[in-house]
Amino acid sequence: MDLEVMVIISNTLVMFATFLATLYRIKIEREHVQTVKQNVKAKECLESLRKYTKTERNLLACMNKEDLNGFLDYLERLGAH
Repeated sequence: MDLEVMVIISNTLVMFATFLATLYRIKIEREHVQTVKQNVKAKECLESLRKYTKTERNLLACMNKEDLNGFLDYLERLGAH
């Protein structure tokens, strides 16, 4: 009977450890999904910025320093969200 109790206890501990490992894996996968979503959004923003910069190249080159600094500040705030 002592052997049976030891087997039951060891199996219980193994199952508990497996449960904890599964919870940790779920947490890691959730963080991975969030990172992938953020990367996709960043890529879309970058592509949009490239498109508009290419389209408005002459306008950007003709901006005075104050307007250009305002535009750059806007871009910094845009990337912060």
